[in-house]
This record gives sequence, structure tokens and C-alpha cells, in this order.
Amino acid sequence: MSQTVTRTVEINDLTPQELAHLFTELGSDDQAAFFSAVWNIAKAWPGAGWCMQALGICEEADSDARSAIKALAEHYNAAVSA
Repeated sequence: MSQTVTRTVEINDLTPQELAHLFTELGSDDQAAFFSAVWNIAKAWPGAGWCMQALGICEEADSDARSAIKALAEHYNAAVSA
């Protein structure tokens, strides 16, 4: 029998590199669920909210980050048009 556990964990010093490592350890289904969770939080932000955050991410992104975003977008377009 499966049970649901709710937990709160406070991490004050997680680096972007550590978060990236944790993300890459997930399977594609959980990585997709991660983006869904981000959206479910961010869509409630007031004002320009996620749109402004997305712009900020793109403005701050180095060439590696831009390559990752571009590859994700290209595969998204191929997946939804199939």
C-alpha cells in the first residue's frame, strides 16, 4: 500500500551546481515534474511574474545555459509537433 508523506526541508546554502546535480540524477519523468512544479509556483506570482523571471534568466544565462535552454526548446517543439 502506497502512502503519502509530506515533509519540509530547509536548505539555506544549496548552490546552483548542487541543484543541477540533483536535477540530473532524476529520470526524465521527474525532470518534467520539476518543471511542472516550478510552473505551479510561478504562475501565481503577481504582475509580470514568470515572464519577468524568464527574461531575467535569459539575460543572465551564459553560453552553456543558453545551449541547454535552446536544446530543451528544440526538443519541446519536436515533441509537441509529432
